[in-house]
Amino acid sequence: MGKTGYTSVIVPYCHIAAPFIVQKPARHINKGSGVKKMQICQQVDSQRVAQKNFAVSRLGMVSAFVIAAFCLAGQPAFAGASKTADGAKQPAVSPALSPIATASPAMKPAKGNDAVASATAKPGAENTAAPDTTGVNAAPVAEQAQAGGNAGAQDATPKNDAAQPADTAQSTPTAGEAAPAPENQDAGNAGNTGDAGATATPAGNDAAQPADNGQNAAPVSPAADNGAQSAPVAEKPPFSPELVIDRARELATKPYENPHRELPGALADLNAAQYAKIKFKADQAFLKDSATGFSMELYHPGYMYDVPVGINLIKDGKVQPVPYSSNLFDFADTGLSDNNVGAQGYAGFRLKYPLDSVKSDEELASFLGASYFRVMGRDQVRGQLARALAIDLAGPSGEEFPVFREFWVEQPADPWGKVTVYALLDSARVTGAYQFDIFPGERTVSSIKATLFFRDQIQKLGIAPLSSMFLFGEQKRRHFDDYRSEVHNSDGLLIHNGQGEWLWRPLDNPKNLQISSFLDQNPRGFGLMQRDRDFDHYQDASAHFEKRPGYWITPKGDWGKGHVELVEIPSPDETNENIVAFWVPDAKPKAGDSLEISYDLTAMSDGRELHNMARALDTRIAPIPGGDEDNGGIHRFILNFRGGDLDYYMDDIASLQADVSASNASVSNVRVVKDAENGGVRMMFDLAGTGETPTSNLRAFLHYKDRVISETWTMPWAF
Repeated sequence: MGKTGYTSVIVPYCHIAAPFIVQKPARHINKGSGVKKMQICQQVDSQRVAQKNFAVSRLGMVSAFVIAAFCLAGQPAFAGASKTADGAKQPAVSPALSPIATASPAMKPAKGNDAVASATAKPGAENTAAPDTTGVNAAPVAEQAQAGGNAGAQDATPKNDAAQPADTAQSTPTAGEAAPAPENQDAGNAGNTGDAGATATPAGNDAAQPADNGQNAAPVSPAADNGAQSAPVAEKPPFSPELVIDRARELATKPYENPHRELPGALADLNAAQYAKIKFKADQAFLKDSATGFSMELYHPGYMYDVPVGINLIKDGKVQPVPYSSNLFDFADTGLSDNNVGAQGYAGFRLKYPLDSVKSDEELASFLGASYFRVMGRDQVRGQLARALAIDLAGPSGEEFPVFREFWVEQPADPWGKVTVYALLDSARVTGAYQFDIFPGERTVSSIKATLFFRDQIQKLGIAPLSSMFLFGEQKRRHFDDYRSEVHNSDGLLIHNGQGEWLWRPLDNPKNLQISSFLDQNPRGFGLMQRDRDFDHYQDASAHFEKRPGYWITPKGDWGKGHVELVEIPSPDETNENIVAFWVPDAKPKAGDSLEISYDLTAMSDGRELHNMARALDTRIAPIPGGDEDNGGIHRFILNFRGGDLDYYMDDIASLQADVSASNASVSNVRVVKDAENGGVRMMFDLAGTGETPTSNLRAFLHYKDRVISETWTMPWAF
């Protein structure tokens, strides 16, 4: 198989598809289950047919469309089991965690305590991300719950309770420790933040003590027995990312502790709709500063969010833990009150910013459940998700879900600049320190650096994983009784491989689990995109699928050999994030190893700015009569290409050629015609099976004489 070969695997899905869907509630599967990154690449000015001898080009791309005949029914772990669920739940007390920060350059072995340079600042002049107006997608319920501050946000929740599992843990501040007052509170109200509803720490229980962040210079009380005044304690060093890295390294040397905690019954018994009603009080927001535009709101634990997450603020180099207070929340008509929730810690948080206009206040980023997070740009609504790591996803041993156990959010200093979040990651086989430098704008960019420490070997490490939803699109390979023509958060995987080729892979909701691997070395970028931006194609005035963001990952440094993996999971409805894409390095980390990773995640619209070649925008498929039904018959493919320099060549359409290839199949009736209605051209061809194998890999691109003028469309096919 060539360096950039493409392999697809179809796995018989048997009868247990639902538990594997990543967005199912953790309580309903296993406690470790979780539910669910981008910068712009350089364009390729010209690619010639003679140059398309990349290992993936034409039939040089190895097209091994393998049928893996193992049944998931005999693999309960594969159906969503998580190694984080191995231990029994602990009492509702947060483990002690020390602060950790992350930073790391390119993807390489970590080198001791070397500091990692912070990401280059991106301009944040344009700022806007529309709030989510839908409850249709299985986005984290907690995010829906706090949507009150977003115009147009709704309380609707997924119809099958499909929401992100709560996989995140925190250190609970000591009883009596004052929380930093919300920025807009006066002195008289500030004291209310940390007392009412705060849970006392059991005496003598070291595990319940808060993390010593090493940043707070608290004076020592005067000695009471000798009347002498003790000298003040020397001020501790200011917070730095290296402190988080050191803590992650230290945590990796200790046995893994299950972060899930038994929630009080009143919280654990909430359903998705009830939980969505718990809202953070907007007037209690932290970090609020009209000079910077940023603010922070918290998510309450409950429903399936049972991992207490430590939240800390960094101001002037000092760390201020935020102790739990029920007074920060409005429990609406859930039957709960700030006196009876009995919770400790928070489930996560979100950052807000004036994205749509200078006077607006939209959601910019959120961190909720496992290691999942999302960022949004101007005029975008909640759609796909990103997460820190994917471990053994779609593997026979069952997926392991890392969790963010603690966060440090730095008070933004530059007007209209960036906000920085540090996070401590923990899992059964890996710990990590993450740094997110988030630059809001029309295309919000999150520069991400991570330093990982491995407790044990990992067979398949998924880096920069993206999770999305695809129910059906214009190809209609599965029937759904729905008034809408299309339902998806993303419609394709775009890859800019190390050879410089642009690949477009339309997404599918297959009948069987489908795994596609795109072999590569030092990929230039990949992402799940939502190219179809026409409301008329969706007709959903609540979900607004046409406004869902595309996420583009731009690796930094040397990522080496590996592959982009696309996992497509059968789903009966839109409440499941059934699409996952991530990078898998060939090198398998083992116990004692460390790894540094750096990349950008950009939230953008349809991604047309990524390259100047014609793009494959529509894929339509239909059976036609006359074929051998025993070999799957004949199917006609109709692909629409538009954009780039295509219009320049339209006057000589006779010289515009389609290069179509298929493994283990016969291609005929290839033609290119002008698309007068939609613009661009239509490429059409017929595909028939040969009987050699029941599957095929397809590739197609446009060229004018010897010049390639389009990206390469590729798709697996089962007859």
